[in-house]
Amino acid sequence: MNEIPGQAVAAPAAPPRNKRALKTAGTVLGLAAGVVLGRLAMNAVLGDGAAEDAGRYRLAAPASFQGLTLQDSGPRVEAVRSGQGPAKQGVTNVAVVYADPSGTAHLVVSGAYGRFGDQDPGAALTRSLQDMGTVTGITTQEAGTPAGGAMRCGTLDVGSGAGTLPLCMWADHSTLVTVTVPVENQPVAMDVLASQARALREAMEVPAAS
Repeated sequence: MNEIPGQAVAAPAAPPRNKRALKTAGTVLGLAAGVVLGRLAMNAVLGDGAAEDAGRYRLAAPASFQGLTLQDSGPRVEAVRSGQGPAKQGVTNVAVVYADPSGTAHLVVSGAYGRFGDQDPGAALTRSLQDMGTVTGITTQEAGTPAGGAMRCGTLDVGSGAGTLPLCMWADHSTLVTVTVPVENQPVAMDVLASQARALREAMEVPAAS
């Protein structure tokens, strides 16, 4: 946001923006980015043919993660769900936030689980990010456990003045998830976010039969 310019040379400087105004602006940007985040996660389609290990895992968000608490409702979660749209047949959408004790969001998670196709997950993620046209610095990351697959990270320009989103996406034949940091937060190094995404995947991706 820009300061309001003075009306004349002798005019006093504009008063500093208060914390409430900054928080409100951040929330607006966060909601706009949340819709984009939901759309991004749903755009990476892993093909139609059933893979041998398709549907082996599901997503179960833990109640807490690295000192943060699960939020599965609220405006930001609803914004992500709005971006996701209706779940496809046989697919369950997931949208959650992890926040600190003050309620400040630190991680936003958008994803889905089901029986995904036999297409290579890494190629699908890279193509999906490239197709967005505004993702820079795409890197290949270690995907972690338990289901193999692939992980890609990059920085998404949300557009319309909503800022940028550092994000990491993982995909296998059962799950597809995007993890990012709210646009109004301080920037997070990509290797830090990738490490958090891997840890969250290990906590969140569980056998479908469990």
